[in-house]
Amino acid sequence: MVSSLYKHVDMKRILFLFLGLSILGVSACRKVTEQYYTTPNQTVYYSVNSDSWSSTDGGYTYVASLSFLQGDNYINDYDGVLVYISYDGGTTYISVPQTYNGLSYSFSATNAKVVLEVQSANYDQVIANPGNLSVKLVLIPSQK
Repeated sequence: MVSSLYKHVDMKRILFLFLGLSILGVSACRKVTEQYYTTPNQTVYYSVNSDSWSSTDGGYTYVASLSFLQGDNYINDYDGVLVYISYDGGTTYISVPQTYNGLSYSFSATNAKVVLEVQSANYDQVIANPGNLSVKLVLIPSQK
């Protein structure tokens, strides 16, 4: 009678061990794959000449408009744009908005263009035409 009791206990242990390993084995076999989609950004270069700047307030603010080309897709609702300017032909770029050499640079963006604005750093002085500079726009698409 004692030996049959041991067989019964051993059979229960084997059964529970088998069930435990089966549950672990079945749950461990599930393969989870995550798919990530990277939407590449786009960099666009512009050359702004001194005659591209205009002022409507007597020289306190100069504005240059950079229109997007046909292939440049930018949607103002959910995409992003970064603007950089260079006075040394593209060797060094500074980010906009920025105050550099006493001038304050800023920009605004629509679906069709980016508008650069240059003013004196304290906004109360007439400034000279900003002259020639290189502009780098980084268009960053995003999903809704």
